[in-house]
Amino acid sequence: MTPLRDAGGRLVALPEVENTLAACLDAIRTARSQQPDSAGSGTNRILLYVWPPGDVGARELVPLVRRLRPSVSGAGLEEVELVVRRRRATGEPAETSLRITGDTQGAPVLHAGEPPTNVIPPLDDYRRKVLSAARRGTVYPYELTGLLAGDKGTFTEYDLEPGEAGSAVGPGTGRRCLVPADRPKGNNTAGIVVGVVTTPTAVYPEGVTRVALLGDPTKSLGSLSAPECARVIAALDLAEEMRVPVEWFALSAGAQISMTSGSENMDWVAAALKRIVEFTQAGGEINIVIAGITVGGQPYWNAEATMLMHTKGILVMTPDSAMVLTGKQSLDFSGGVSAEDNFGIGGHDRIMGPNGQAQYWAPDLTAAAALLMTHYDHAYIAPGEKAPRPAPTTDPSDRDICGYPHPADGSGFSTVGEIFCAASNPDRKKPFDIRTVMRAVSDQDHPVLERWAGMADAETSVVQDAHVGGHPVCLLGVESHSVPRRGFPPADGPDTYTAGTLFPMSSKKTARAINAASGNRPLVVVANMSGFDGSPESMRKLQLEYGAEIGRAVVNFEGPIVFCVVSRCHGGTFAVFSKALNPNLTLLAVEGSFASVLGGAPAAAVVFSGEVRKRTAADPRVAGLHAKAAGTGTADRATLDAELAEVTEAVRAEKLSEVAAEFDGIHTIQRAVEVGSVDRIISAAQLRPAVIEAIETWKSDRSRPTADGENGEFVPPARSTPVYSR
Repeated sequence: MTPLRDAGGRLVALPEVENTLAACLDAIRTARSQQPDSAGSGTNRILLYVWPPGDVGARELVPLVRRLRPSVSGAGLEEVELVVRRRRATGEPAETSLRITGDTQGAPVLHAGEPPTNVIPPLDDYRRKVLSAARRGTVYPYELTGLLAGDKGTFTEYDLEPGEAGSAVGPGTGRRCLVPADRPKGNNTAGIVVGVVTTPTAVYPEGVTRVALLGDPTKSLGSLSAPECARVIAALDLAEEMRVPVEWFALSAGAQISMTSGSENMDWVAAALKRIVEFTQAGGEINIVIAGITVGGQPYWNAEATMLMHTKGILVMTPDSAMVLTGKQSLDFSGGVSAEDNFGIGGHDRIMGPNGQAQYWAPDLTAAAALLMTHYDHAYIAPGEKAPRPAPTTDPSDRDICGYPHPADGSGFSTVGEIFCAASNPDRKKPFDIRTVMRAVSDQDHPVLERWAGMADAETSVVQDAHVGGHPVCLLGVESHSVPRRGFPPADGPDTYTAGTLFPMSSKKTARAINAASGNRPLVVVANMSGFDGSPESMRKLQLEYGAEIGRAVVNFEGPIVFCVVSRCHGGTFAVFSKALNPNLTLLAVEGSFASVLGGAPAAAVVFSGEVRKRTAADPRVAGLHAKAAGTGTADRATLDAELAEVTEAVRAEKLSEVAAEFDGIHTIQRAVEVGSVDRIISAAQLRPAVIEAIETWKSDRSRPTADGENGEFVPPARSTPVYSR
């Protein structure tokens, strides 16, 4: 039991214990190789009794346990127990048990205490189901309930009230309710487990409550038929009644394929899909974690719940998850095009992450559950309330962001304040890192969660959930330096994604972010936007459609929008964030920024080209050479023409700059304030305080009593519903 320690006294290794453990593992693997039927067993245990007394504490063993974790894989271990003898104050040795078990994802968990005296129980039905799910590389749903609820939370299982689960010939018009199920864990009859989970947090001590749906891999890999679909529909009804989000750990083989049921299963899948559409269009939130392979109907449910423009929920994927319409084997058999495995068809890294349909990636289900709780820190609205609760913050509301470090290489700026300085960036055209500016504005004592971080071809749009002055907000920015493209760009498109420009995928990301925040939390835009890209490639890839979606999202946005021009804002991007679109939009501009229909340089080159030509021709240098060439003979004319062309080009460049400067001098940010396009001009030091002030002013205005004497809580204005006639 002699420990090896480093120079700082930290435990590095326990050589004798590790060697003995390795011998035990070797014996287990040898036995498993001789008994193929035991290959899937996960019930093996190792008990080591360490006779010499030692002084190693349980906390010291945590790094060592993590280091040894890879060596125990493949041995089907349920537990490793070390019974060690430690000396008491009297000098007598006393036995202590150090037990190493695995959590839901197999990560090691260390327990210290008295040696257990209970008899190891035989496998019961529940444990057999847990092991059966583990053999498939999945997690039994009831093993997730403690993870979702947390240490102080609760999980209450629900099931359909007594009666038939569904018609044998398809879904009927009647719906059944969910009621609490008073039964032991593991007695579910359908491939989906339903429950209500509540997790207390610092902001919501009464608990963040949501309806949970958990796929059961032990029942035909969660295949879908009447019992499953009826419970999905009932769960959405319950969430709507409780006014809470749905949390779905999805795992399913798709519509059930059986000798006793057929097309009615597809009807049931469609009925559940319809209910998902109704629920999300009414503002309901469904957050999905892909807990394994999902096929057919389940991916379509995921898409209807989280991928469309109006949806508010998030979709999280792990390395062991995939969404496929048809599995690899079926595609190969039918002659379709597949990949080397299901992850190549619908996994995160190659498909769902780059296309933006998966909004987040998590290394395992434990991390996915933690990510969901971080999402609720920004977006959860308690039943009966109108918005997420502000979180306490120690970050001063009047903090000056100018001193915030700007470490981006090659920018030339060491602090954020230099970006807005007339001496270091007079024309506001130098590149900078927009994420640094966004982080400077947000609260420093709250984490920032970036959505769609891996979405390909959408890098110029940055979407973050953050807190500003304690208020949860959706923080939106446009990257302000050129972003290299992946692969080989087409000949009719740009070589790089230029700074301040929205391209088709970044426009789509922006519109989805605005829709997701609508009616939930304020939208804060840190704007350096030179417009939408108008190249043939972008036009071919639906630039008009996705740009228009931004305008529609702003028009429909319920809540405050604070739009801050920090450098330039021109063209279509100014139009889709105009104050004319939404009366709740506050438009601020940092001193020295620009806002106009078009930038000065392109305006001079295209719109005022005639004026440029006129000034160029009237310049004495050009006019003199013209006169001289007119009176010169043919022999010297070629030399003078060449000189004239060179001088004309140089003078034209000067006149372009001259006209551009005049245009920018007229279309200043001050003029935008005078005509009402911009509310007010602020200094860079006022950027964070002004954003907080705009949010709090909007909230205080909505909390005042209305004219008819009704009090208090803000109710979004009713939307007009179009009436369609046949």
